[in-house]
Amino acid sequence: MSAYIIRRLLAIPLMLLVLSFILFVLIWILPGDAAFSGALSISETGNYDVARERFGLDRPWYVQYGDWLGGIFVGDFGESLTPPHDSIMGSVKERLPKTIEVGVLTILLSALISVPVGVLSAVRRNKPEDYVLRTVTILGISVPNFWIGTLIILYSFVWFGWNPIQDWVDFTEDPLTNLAIVIFPAGILAFAGAAYTARIMRSAMLEVLYSDHVRTARAKGLRERVVIFRHVFRSALIPVLTVLGLQLGSILGGAVVAEQIFAIPGMGLFALDRILARDYTSLLMIVMIFATMFMFVTLLVDVLYTYVDPRIRY
Repeated sequence: MSAYIIRRLLAIPLMLLVLSFILFVLIWILPGDAAFSGALSISETGNYDVARERFGLDRPWYVQYGDWLGGIFVGDFGESLTPPHDSIMGSVKERLPKTIEVGVLTILLSALISVPVGVLSAVRRNKPEDYVLRTVTILGISVPNFWIGTLIILYSFVWFGWNPIQDWVDFTEDPLTNLAIVIFPAGILAFAGAAYTARIMRSAMLEVLYSDHVRTARAKGLRERVVIFRHVFRSALIPVLTVLGLQLGSILGGAVVAEQIFAIPGMGLFALDRILARDYTSLLMIVMIFATMFMFVTLLVDVLYTYVDPRIRY
């Protein structure tokens, strides 16, 4: 296990390097740049050409990439190309905890909802409860997140005269207010994720329910509850863990929409602003952080496999 973890950790920097190169090339081949999009204030530099020269945008793409990569290796993450040209790391430190809070709460809600729903739907297969839960999960997968968020804001204001969009308050300052702000975007992201995970849980449960070792456990006279939770549930968790780990990527992507709708100053909203401004230095840093988080989560999921199913060995 230790050797496997070390190999995975050594592969992460190489994967990040390849990803950064591909992303930089894709950004560079797009027409225009930060100066063209108006992100660089012309009043600061005098004109468009001077703005590009000041921030090195007139140099070949491989020189720009080499300078950016060299700065990363020495801990210099650069400054934003948009005024007031703040430190990228300073902006990340300010915004990343907000996105992590939304993401963690989303995963927790998704797991707490999807696992019981999937188990109940499998145990009560082809019963009224199963049909109802399957209908709800299909709706959860089909309905777009931004549409649900828009309806929540609209009907909260129309029916109750209350606007769920509030100024951000840190958890350390006021936990209840912070939870009231985070619960809506996290709940919206968790709804679709829980619906998909519940269907995976149901399918995995049904597959194990009719396996040979479960029939043997029932033939020995074990109670149905013991059979379900000791012999079926644990074996069915493997695909569910995989889906929950992969959901992190969709959550980070969905954070762009959720944070835009609910005005949360997190990494999702920051990434959207940097994309529109063609600020490649900030955008590369954002993608590297998201990719690093995703790689470590997938490694954690792979390690958890061995604890859920002792038959798995690396």
